[in-house]
Amino acid sequence: MKWYLFHLSLNLFVCVTLFTLYSFMFPPEAGNPFQGLKFVAILLLSPVGILLALVSRNRGKLTRIHITAIVGHSVMLLFLFLYMTLGYLILGV
Repeated sequence: MKWYLFHLSLNLFVCVTLFTLYSFMFPPEAGNPFQGLKFVAILLLSPVGILLALVSRNRGKLTRIHITAIVGHSVMLLFLFLYMTLGYLILGV
């Protein structure tokens, strides 16, 4: 069962990344209820993906897939933080 958890974590990362890219390429109309869904997906699914990757360690060792999943989710959270701070507060996006 643990073997599948890091694959689930990596799949969560890929899905959140593709959904975020799609949302930036084809943004929803103003006032659409799905407008902020990419931010909610990053906020909710990235910590879950990090935890899944950490829980599924084999004998305390992290493989490349584990590290890729953890770094990918961490980068998504960093992207969200920078987009919220720099984009909204400083650049006025």
